[in-house]
Formats: sequence, C-alpha cells, structure tokens
Amino acid sequence: MSKRSVFCIAPSRGRADRIVHELKEAAFPKTDLSVLFLDRSAAVGNARALSSPAAAAASAAPFNCEIRGVLSWIDGIRSLSIPGVGPLIAAGPIAAALSVTTVGGIAGGLIDFDVPTVEARRFEARIADGQILIAVHTENPEMSDQARAIFTANEAEAICTMIDVFTPGFPFKSLPKPTRESVA
Repeated sequence: MSKRSVFCIAPSRGRADRIVHELKEAAFPKTDLSVLFLDRSAAVGNARALSSPAAAAASAAPFNCEIRGVLSWIDGIRSLSIPGVGPLIAAGPIAAALSVTTVGGIAGGLIDFDVPTVEARRFEARIADGQILIAVHTENPEMSDQARAIFTANEAEAICTMIDVFTPGFPFKSLPKPTRESVA
C-alpha cells in the first residue's frame, strides 16, 4: 500500500485556518494532518527580552497563543527550535519527525518524509519567510485527491503530492524512491 503526503504552503494565517477547517469538515482524521510555521509570539518575546527584563516578563506568553482556532484541533502540537530558522510551532506527523531531526533543519525533517531535497529547501525558505506548511498524510488516493482539491480551492501555493510505495514485510523504509506527481 502506498502512503501519500500532499503538501501546500498557505501564505497567510487566515488561509491556513480556512484550509484546516475544510479538511476537518471533510472528515480528514486529525492524526493525518501536519502544520508547521514560525512562532511569532516567541520571536516578539525574544526581541522584547533584549530590551528590558520587565518587558520580557510582561510579554512571556506560552506558545499556545499562536495555536488558536481550528489549528488547535490537530494532534501533536509542540514548540520547536530549529537552528538557523528559530522558534517554530509544529503539529502532526511532521512535528514528530522534526523533533528527532538533529541535522538538516526543516529541510532535513521534510526529507524524512521523502520530500525531494530541492522541494524541502523551498518549503523551508517559505516557512522562514512566515508562510505556513500544511500536509495531509493518507493511504487513500481519493482522500489525497480531495486534499489537493481543498488546497487548490483555497489558493494554497506550492501544492505537491509525494507517493511512497511501502513493501509489506520488507526491512527497508520504502521501495522504490517516491515519485512526485505535480507541483501547482
């Protein structure tokens, strides 16, 4: 059975909220969704901390302030710090992959999902610019097509589908290497 991961970039928080809301309404399991974005509250808090200790105490807010609305519905929300990128908020399977990645930053974690290196670096650059990565992971081809349609309808960018062919009983992760269906 092949595992498909459909990725997109939402250029704004509002668009990301709409996409995740539509995925939720379409009955996608919350365990199959991933999001990854900069933790702006931590970045603002760090900048204020440099100005004065009193300002740092006043601005000390948990990362959960960035996790509001529909994004809080996704499983596995955690705060991460990636060298060279800074504080991030991640949820879903990507959060788990990034939390064990010791080298390679965001791109290294995405490569663990068999995203080609070039594409992983593009995603990393867009996340560093403040955009939001959203992914759906499923074995059901119809659900991956539906996720793609939701991404397209909400004007998501850099939409791509990665297909990883799993060989039952085979000791390696996958064979052959994943194929890339298309990029919008």
